[in-house]
Amino acid sequence: MYVSASDLLEEIRSDEGHRVVYEYYEDAREPEVGSKVEEVINEPVLVEALKRRGIYRFYRFQEEAIRKIREGRNVFIVAGTGVGKTEAFLMPVLEKLIHEDEILGVLVYPTKALARDQLERIEFYIGGIFGFRSSVFDGDTPEEERRRMLEYPPKLIVTNPDMLHLTLHSTPDYKELFRRTRFVVMDDSHIYSGVFGSHVHYVLRRFKRILSSTPLFIGASATIGNPGEFAEKLFGEAVEVVQAGRTRKAPIYHLMLAPRSRSKTSEVLWLLKKLTERGLRTLVFVDSHRIAESLSIQASSMGIRAAVHRAGLLPKERRKVESQLKSGLLDALVATPTLELGIDVGELDAAILYGVPPTFSKYLQRAGRVGRRHKTGYVFLVLGNDPISSYYERNPQEFYGQAPDPVFLEPVNYEVMKTHLIAMALDSPLKLEELYPSEKQQLEELLRMGYLKIARDGFIRATRLGIRFLREHENLRGVGEQVKIYSDTGKLIGFREKQMAIKELFPGAIYLHSGRSFLSLRFEGGKVIVKPLPKSIPPVTTSPLYYTLPEEGAVHQEGEVMGVKIYYLDLTVTDVVYGYVTKTFPEGQTINQRLLDKELEYRFSTKGILLEFPAVSDWSELQNAEAFHAVEHALIYAGQLVLGAAPTDMGGISFPSGHIYIYDAFPGGSGVTKALYSRMEHVIRKAYDIVSRCTCEDGCPRCIFSPYCGNNNRILSRRRAARILGETLELKLISSHRTRSGKPIV
Repeated sequence: MYVSASDLLEEIRSDEGHRVVYEYYEDAREPEVGSKVEEVINEPVLVEALKRRGIYRFYRFQEEAIRKIREGRNVFIVAGTGVGKTEAFLMPVLEKLIHEDEILGVLVYPTKALARDQLERIEFYIGGIFGFRSSVFDGDTPEEERRRMLEYPPKLIVTNPDMLHLTLHSTPDYKELFRRTRFVVMDDSHIYSGVFGSHVHYVLRRFKRILSSTPLFIGASATIGNPGEFAEKLFGEAVEVVQAGRTRKAPIYHLMLAPRSRSKTSEVLWLLKKLTERGLRTLVFVDSHRIAESLSIQASSMGIRAAVHRAGLLPKERRKVESQLKSGLLDALVATPTLELGIDVGELDAAILYGVPPTFSKYLQRAGRVGRRHKTGYVFLVLGNDPISSYYERNPQEFYGQAPDPVFLEPVNYEVMKTHLIAMALDSPLKLEELYPSEKQQLEELLRMGYLKIARDGFIRATRLGIRFLREHENLRGVGEQVKIYSDTGKLIGFREKQMAIKELFPGAIYLHSGRSFLSLRFEGGKVIVKPLPKSIPPVTTSPLYYTLPEEGAVHQEGEVMGVKIYYLDLTVTDVVYGYVTKTFPEGQTINQRLLDKELEYRFSTKGILLEFPAVSDWSELQNAEAFHAVEHALIYAGQLVLGAAPTDMGGISFPSGHIYIYDAFPGGSGVTKALYSRMEHVIRKAYDIVSRCTCEDGCPRCIFSPYCGNNNRILSRRRAARILGETLELKLISSHRTRSGKPIV
């Protein structure tokens, strides 16, 4: 059912109580058109395939990428959704593979689902090439196909970073197969940020070690702010950037705000009902698996055929709902970032974004999923009752006019390095002179722990203890121990990293999974036991009460910003969950607060910044604690605005003495606070805007309350934070090194 833009939008505007803050229209603009395909591509079979796909001319950026790849240059292609990034890198790779027998092309996608999804397009182009075979190589590849790959090596292998990681250190036969690699293509490269990016950087470094010659690296991504810097960190090689510059898509963007009497959740559900009643297939994007589950439950109760798509579900569950949306059995999917990528779920008409996405690039990714069937797609961003939403409610043009975000990648992550130094010693013989200075430092620790040893022949080798450590840390998507979630019947239903599990699955926690509410019964080391709750029980949610202790390590940078001393340093952080709060759902009213019988603890090393504000002498310790706790919240919110960081990328700790720590929330560090250090003056200005322009009495969800506060948003003062930050901007504060004192507040 086609719905005209004017009809749909007029209905939304006219519905009482629903407020459209801002409308943004983008002209449909083609990237600059280039030459005919037969003037660029020399292989008739490829030219014919391009034309069968409806491609008769290349864009200029595609021509440029093809030329550079032919010349043997590492290339990073930046272009929006649906403008032909795949053809730009695939054509020159196929040209070379057709004529040379003893070389291999490796296409790496972030997930198994995306790799298999992209195979159709690849097969379309190679189907008419006699003797040319491609293979998918991942955890689901049948044993028969694996044997065939070894007996009759394919020309092209489609895989994912996780499979490469396992193959390098554990399967010698396949290492021989990969040794002939001449091209490595990393599509959807923007996914390789933070800790995952650090892992993939090391996988590629290890991959280069086993090859007969250095391959050509090709990256492709949607728009990001630092493509050259990011690609060179990821590949460890010099890279030339090719940018498309324009987009073909022209959706209508709407910034919506729920009325004061209604929640953001209610507004999203109202919109979803309106869209699906008109036959518009819709994705709802959220950034929390808990919100995804709760929205799906409520949508289903309203008669909307909706399901959840998120990490932590078993792969077969995700594939099932993808197929159901594509076939029309579902009207909508409520998705975490798992569907930002180009997984095929059929033609989509609309996207609803539950709050401001962590980065503007993520916004563009999500918005880019819609509008392929008709010329017009609909993108609704529903603002909430939070500081980021409040800022963009005041400055909507700033949201749509902002530059693409940089992608954070910190290759020197010591927690990641541990895993890959052990793996490197198993991949192929490892000599001390191959290691970088930072790796030699980590090598000493691994030798001391007994994970590695230096053999008589001078090579560094993994011990049995090291191999066991490696098996326990195979996960590239994070760092640390995975907690398995079992139902009380003994069935495995999912998993969660321990760092998050202690805050979501403590005994007594309500955990949402696949549209059901579960009660956490026991937390025993690496597993959690939960039981399903009857649907008749009124819905509630639980939030952890916890405190965090920082221990300072080596200082990497230090300076001063507006009179305040600032350090970028190593930190060891210990999270301790001691209780929880139970709240009504969806109202969020506190029902009770309880202490755990036994505290849950997680300790990890990371990187972060320390700001030393001077305490105010005429305030009590409690008043200073209220001020600096609020300053910490405001700085993290401002950091999200300035850097395009996710709400869970950073953690914070404040002390009444004026010491504020903001740290990378992932073990080993993700690079986000390193970027924050260099932008701190801008961050302080944004933080002051947040705390000074709110009209609340002394703190509310629209300025300094945080859903991630371990103290349940107590001991906070917006007014005192405004004084601290205002005097900082006026250069009235004089910071000097003082001993940290008082209890930490997070």
